Amino acid sequence: MKIFKQHPLIGLLFLMLAATVLSACTSTTTGLNPLAGAAGEGVTPEATTQATEPVDVAPTATPIPAPTGHIVFVSSRDGQMELYMTTPDGLEIVRLTANASEDITPRLSPDGTRIAFTSTVDNNTDIYVLDIASGNVTRITNAPEKDSAPSWSPDGQWLAFESFRDDNFEIYIASADGANQIRLTNDPSADSTPVWSPVANEIIFVTGRFGNSDLMRVDTNGSLSTLTTNPNPDNSPVWSPDGSFIAFQSFADDLSNLCIVGRDGLNQRCLTSLPEKYAIPSWSPNGSQLAATLQHSTGRSIHLFNVVDGSLQELSAPGINPHGTVTWSSDGLRMAFQAETNGDMELVSLLLLTNEFTQITWSPGYDGEPIWMEQ
Repeated sequence: MKIFKQHPLIGLLFLMLAATVLSACTSTTTGLNPLAGAAGEGVTPEATTQATEPVDVAPTATPIPAPTGHIVFVSSRDGQMELYMTTPDGLEIVRLTANASEDITPRLSPDGTRIAFTSTVDNNTDIYVLDIASGNVTRITNAPEKDSAPSWSPDGQWLAFESFRDDNFEIYIASADGANQIRLTNDPSADSTPVWSPVANEIIFVTGRFGNSDLMRVDTNGSLSTLTTNPNPDNSPVWSPDGSFIAFQSFADDLSNLCIVGRDGLNQRCLTSLPEKYAIPSWSPNGSQLAATLQHSTGRSIHLFNVVDGSLQELSAPGINPHGTVTWSSDGLRMAFQAETNGDMELVSLLLLTNEFTQITWSPGYDGEPIWMEQ
């Protein structure tokens, strides 16, 4: 007490030293752990070190996006062929047409809002257009002879089709409301199966004017160009998404090779070396692959060709027998197709990343001709 009274500065220094010693003792007891309780119990210095060090987290795989959009298809589930639409999981199915006729060959407009299709009444086939949102149907052709194989122009304003109205199949175009029907070809041999370019006013079609089936191109002004004159019949042309190439089947009897030719008729080549029972091929959305269903000696599968390096991948699953032409989802991750399974023709999807097949429809009868739409 005398020190404090006689030397206040010395007393202050003494108090500061005592506080420092006390603080050091307390820190040692608590292990310098900011997460400890008031008395520093239950947590050791080692535990603190482990809790504060960064932890390496293994990267997680990118999740596969769920399928989107809808699939338009043909079904006989209600007694005759009509158009239907389903979600990719098959949980929501809507009937689109209910006519006293057979409605087949749906073709989706570029904007995804309308479907062109053929309908047969009293043994005569004509072309109609369905507005999906309203359900309204417009008759496009009304000739007493067969009109079929509709194909949309890139802007959705016109339709190309084949017609037998001149006692011979020729290529016509008409505006999407049925007006302005124009004949584009005029030859004694048959001109059929028109397919409009996705990017230009050019139409590929099959012609018999060179002795067997070959491919030609016609502009909307009627200008013609020859693409193939092979000794074997060439059929089933399909434009690449960018409009620069056409895939087609080159036949030897009932077998075919899958081939490609430029829109100018150049750079023709085949992806297959031996003909087999292929269906019409289908381009992937980015144009890098061609898919085709195949019937072979041991069953049915899907062949997936890389058009750049020519490599082939075979896709199959027990009990699923693919038929017809496959349709791709817009992201290129999936296909849908008709398949013989469980005793019926049903719709099946395939996730390419995992080779997972999923049955979409389960109705007795025929479900087929699927078209995958974005909306």
